Amino acid sequence: MEFLQTLLAIGGGIVLTGNVGSVLYKAFHPAVKVKRDVEELKEHDRKDYEAIRRLTEMNRAQCGLLLSMINHMIDGNGIEKMKETRDDIQKMLSE
Repeated sequence: MEFLQTLLAIGGGIVLTGNVGSVLYKAFHPAVKVKRDVEELKEHDRKDYEAIRRLTEMNRAQCGLLLSMINHMIDGNGIEKMKETRDDIQKMLSE
Protein backbone atom coordinates (compact mmCIF):
# COMPACT_ATOMS: atom_id res chain seq x y z
CA MET A 1 0.00 0.00 0.00
CA GLU A 2 2.84 2.38 0.83
CA PHE A 3 4.48 1.59 -2.52
CA LEU A 4 1.26 2.49 -4.36
CA GLN A 5 1.01 5.83 -2.52
CA THR A 6 4.64 6.60 -3.35
CA LEU A 7 4.03 5.72 -7.00
CA LEU A 8 0.92 7.90 -7.10
CA ALA A 9 2.81 10.76 -5.44
CA ILE A 10 5.60 10.52 -8.04
CA GLY A 11 3.04 10.42 -10.86
CA GLY A 12 1.23 13.43 -9.39
CA GLY A 13 4.53 15.32 -9.17
CA ILE A 14 5.27 14.57 -12.81
CA VAL A 15 1.81 15.75 -13.89
CA LEU A 16 2.12 18.87 -11.74
CA THR A 17 5.54 19.66 -13.21
CA GLY A 18 4.14 19.20 -16.73
CA ASN A 19 1.22 21.51 -15.99
CA VAL A 20 3.49 24.18 -14.52
CA GLY A 21 5.74 23.95 -17.59
CA SER A 22 2.71 24.30 -19.85
CA VAL A 23 1.46 27.36 -17.98
CA LEU A 24 4.90 28.98 -18.08
CA TYR A 25 5.22 28.27 -21.81
CA LYS A 26 1.78 29.75 -22.53
CA ALA A 27 2.59 32.80 -20.39
CA PHE A 28 6.01 33.63 -21.85
CA HIS A 29 5.83 32.36 -25.44
CA PRO A 30 3.72 35.29 -26.76
CA ALA A 31 6.16 37.82 -25.28
CA VAL A 32 9.12 36.07 -26.87
CA LYS A 33 7.31 35.89 -30.21
CA VAL A 34 6.41 39.60 -30.10
CA LYS A 35 10.00 40.51 -29.29
CA ARG A 36 11.27 38.43 -32.22
CA ASP A 37 8.68 40.03 -34.54
CA VAL A 38 9.67 43.53 -33.40
CA GLU A 39 13.34 42.81 -34.07
CA GLU A 40 12.47 41.55 -37.54
CA LEU A 41 10.42 44.68 -38.25
CA LYS A 42 13.29 46.88 -37.05
CA GLU A 43 15.61 45.15 -39.50
CA HIS A 44 13.13 45.64 -42.36
CA ASP A 45 12.73 49.29 -41.37
CA ARG A 46 16.48 49.81 -41.39
CA LYS A 47 16.80 48.26 -44.85
CA ASP A 48 13.90 50.31 -46.21
CA TYR A 49 15.38 53.52 -44.81
CA GLU A 50 18.74 52.75 -46.41
CA ALA A 51 17.07 52.03 -49.78
CA ILE A 52 15.11 55.29 -49.63
CA ARG A 53 18.27 57.20 -48.69
CA ARG A 54 20.10 55.75 -51.71
CA LEU A 55 17.20 56.55 -54.03
CA THR A 56 17.13 60.13 -52.75
CA GLU A 57 20.87 60.48 -53.30
CA MET A 58 20.57 59.12 -56.84
CA ASN A 59 17.64 61.45 -57.53
CA ARG A 60 19.73 64.46 -56.46
CA ALA A 61 22.58 63.31 -58.72
CA GLN A 62 20.23 62.96 -61.67
CA CYS A 63 18.82 66.41 -61.05
CA GLY A 64 22.37 67.79 -60.92
CA LEU A 65 23.13 66.06 -64.21
CA LEU A 66 20.05 67.53 -65.85
CA LEU A 67 20.93 70.97 -64.57
CA SER A 68 24.48 70.64 -65.96
CA MET A 69 23.10 69.49 -69.31
CA ILE A 70 20.68 72.41 -69.47
CA ASN A 71 23.44 74.89 -68.65
CA HIS A 72 25.67 73.30 -71.29
CA MET A 73 22.89 73.47 -73.89
CA ILE A 74 22.28 77.15 -73.10
CA ASP A 75 25.83 78.46 -73.24
CA GLY A 76 27.97 75.56 -74.53
CA ASN A 77 30.27 75.79 -71.50
CA GLY A 78 30.42 73.85 -68.27
CA ILE A 79 32.16 70.78 -69.66
CA GLU A 80 34.23 70.38 -66.51
CA LYS A 81 31.08 70.52 -64.38
CA MET A 82 29.49 67.84 -66.57
CA LYS A 83 32.57 65.61 -66.17
CA GLU A 84 32.45 66.10 -62.41
CA THR A 85 28.76 65.20 -62.34
CA ARG A 86 29.44 62.15 -64.51
CA ASP A 87 32.13 60.99 -62.10
CA ASP A 88 29.79 61.47 -59.12
CA ILE A 89 27.10 59.36 -60.76
CA GLN A 90 29.58 56.64 -61.73
CA LYS A 91 30.79 56.55 -58.13
CA MET A 92 27.20 56.18 -56.85
CA LEU A 93 26.43 53.41 -59.31
CA SER A 94 29.53 51.47 -58.33
CA GLU A 95 28.63 51.46 -54.62
